[in-house]
Amino acid sequence: MPNSIYNPISLEVGNILKDVQTGKIGLPDLQRPFVWGNEKVRDLLDSMLRGYPIGYVMLWDSPSDDAGKKSAIGSNQKVYAVPKSLVIDGQQRLTALLSSLYGVPVRDKNFRERTVKIAYDPIARSFKNADASTEKDSRYVPDVSEAFAANHDNKLSAYRRAFIKRLNEANAKKGEPELDDGGEDAVESGLNALLGLERYLLPTLEISESADEETVSDIFVRVNSQGQALKQDDFIMTLLSVYEPAMRERIEEFCAMSHAPAKGTSYNPLMTVSPTHIIRATVGVGFKRGRLRYAYQILRGRDLKTKETTPETRAENFATFGRALDLVLD
Repeated sequence: MPNSIYNPISLEVGNILKDVQTGKIGLPDLQRPFVWGNEKVRDLLDSMLRGYPIGYVMLWDSPSDDAGKKSAIGSNQKVYAVPKSLVIDGQQRLTALLSSLYGVPVRDKNFRERTVKIAYDPIARSFKNADASTEKDSRYVPDVSEAFAANHDNKLSAYRRAFIKRLNEANAKKGEPELDDGGEDAVESGLNALLGLERYLLPTLEISESADEETVSDIFVRVNSQGQALKQDDFIMTLLSVYEPAMRERIEEFCAMSHAPAKGTSYNPLMTVSPTHIIRATVGVGFKRGRLRYAYQILRGRDLKTKETTPETRAENFATFGRALDLVLD
């Protein structure tokens, strides 16, 4: 009998990443600090190449009834106006894959943009953190995102030939023989194994939109090996990512600036300001509510009196939240 709360499925990594890029799946961590080091990303790719499990991804159906496609304007516009589902667990893994495989920029803990670059030896089928040594070493693809880009552009054959030519030229300088047919086959096989990461099946839990945040949090704790609980402000920041990304950007920029001494900024020598502080203050000013649970319901578009959830109420409540945020950040 199907479970009405969640549906366990397996999705290919390439399809998930494509849905993130089109906006069908909302990935809030693209707007949040990426805390993984390159070593952890390297190990993630190695585990996938070996066919090892890398954990679950948890998706929560969007609470919006207006989730759907829109006309894209410009190369950076997403196809979906509102995500059909949100990533609740697995955000860092998907962010790592987007950046390392497709070259999508992420933000570090200091809110500076960077891309995660991982090198790959197709003959040995081994990954290494990209650096000056892998850039010079002809055995390595210096950045795996180059191989994926070539494949997506239908230029993989040319890319493979260029790689083999570069390796043969390097071997000639060292007095070593060129690759024989077996060596060239090993390069082709190794590149195909790398590109096959897009077909890696990732166990996924699809949680129904009818589930409330307490149920989602409970499921998260039970399937998360670290047992880390989700907080109410996590859900609120996720909603801001979906409906009002500019508000979330303002909150996180304020928090980032509070860490670095500078005149005319939010720098605070007594405490490190976090999004939780800003959200609590904004909810108190805007809705006269002390519990973030009510704030989440309000921003989801729920009328606490009638218990009804509508897009119109959500828009009104976000407007109230925005006006209160202006006061709090002043």
